[in-house]
Amino acid sequence: MCACQALPLKYERLMRRSLLCRSRRPWWLVALGTGQSQSSQRFQFLPSSTWKCRTIVRCSRLPREDKKRRGKGLMPLIPKQDTQPPLSPSTMRVYAISDLHTDYEANMEWVKCLSSTTYLPHTLIVAGDVANSLDTFTTAMRILKEKFQHVFFVAGNHDLWCKSTEGDDVNSVLKLGMLDDTCKSLGVYTTPKKLNGVWIYPILSWYHQSFDKEKDILGYNIRPPHKAASDYRLCKWPLPLDDMNDGCLARYFDELNREEFQREVAKDQEDCQIITFSHFLPRYELCPEKRMLFYPNLPKITGSDWLEARLRTIHGRHGSPTACHVFGHTHFCWDATLDGIRYIQSPLAYPKERERRINGGVDWLPLCLYDSDKGGLVEGPLDCHWSNYYRLNQRDPDNTELAPWVASRYQPVVAS
Repeated sequence: MCACQALPLKYERLMRRSLLCRSRRPWWLVALGTGQSQSSQRFQFLPSSTWKCRTIVRCSRLPREDKKRRGKGLMPLIPKQDTQPPLSPSTMRVYAISDLHTDYEANMEWVKCLSSTTYLPHTLIVAGDVANSLDTFTTAMRILKEKFQHVFFVAGNHDLWCKSTEGDDVNSVLKLGMLDDTCKSLGVYTTPKKLNGVWIYPILSWYHQSFDKEKDILGYNIRPPHKAASDYRLCKWPLPLDDMNDGCLARYFDELNREEFQREVAKDQEDCQIITFSHFLPRYELCPEKRMLFYPNLPKITGSDWLEARLRTIHGRHGSPTACHVFGHTHFCWDATLDGIRYIQSPLAYPKERERRINGGVDWLPLCLYDSDKGGLVEGPLDCHWSNYYRLNQRDPDNTELAPWVASRYQPVVAS
């Protein structure tokens, strides 16, 4: 699912020039705030009085020796990771990534260029959307398995698109089975497994529109999901699963998760690190509010209530200090702890989306999520744009006034 919601470059440059005219100091306008960097104390938040939810970030003048760095990596979405080979052969590292979209040549090249030695003793979590076509999926997963000792995968919506080249009789349920068979042949895990005291737990899921609990944006020509999302056209479901507007698909995918693994994990809950992962979102709070999104109806096609319920049966109703869930789909970097579970997203996303980021992503992906030499889960929260914003600002779903960069894309509906 494509959902790059960054501030449009044209608008950003315009505002930057406007602010520069008022001060000799360098200023940057960051869409809706990104939070203060943990690695730097240069940022101060200046709330705007002109728009309720806008936040302006001021950056004080850099020291002379830092002039060459000005504007580079100013607000990395995820900090650069230490990719040096481990000193101890017993080191257990778990990396995570989602939304590889290797049908794009640049993304496949990124996969090919991953180090063939750095990651070899370690584990990779792939949280869905590897490729649209089965052939490309197979190529990408084979490369990843050559670079990591262990690879785990869960299917995303793009992985279940049905292409004519895959046969007229293929539907998305059959393709899910084909992906599973491909993974087995490559030695890629699609079911939970315990490795060196760490449970890696893939969870199948699908979205349903009732997952969206917040007010709709009315009065604009915003297309409904079935007209905007390619899944409605490219996913093929057998009866009675062909109605994507209710929760039947979400229930179906949830029931595919085998209960016996939950019983095994429950025995180790207090002694082991548990990392679950899915493609879709388990909570609506893990997506920005509608008024800030280029496509305001996006929350209707992002997540599943069944998924969150299943997480609570695995991690416990109230979570734990080490409970962690990795997700993907929306292409937003995220790191937030809600009701005792830490939720993390680290997507590669589309090439054009990476170009719009201050930090392009090449030096911070895949994300090292767990390192036994450093005590377990990576210290957080990580410096991620939207989760930083929501650490400092409460959600305000009653506010349905479109953000400036969103309003410019839609025409108000004139009542006849």
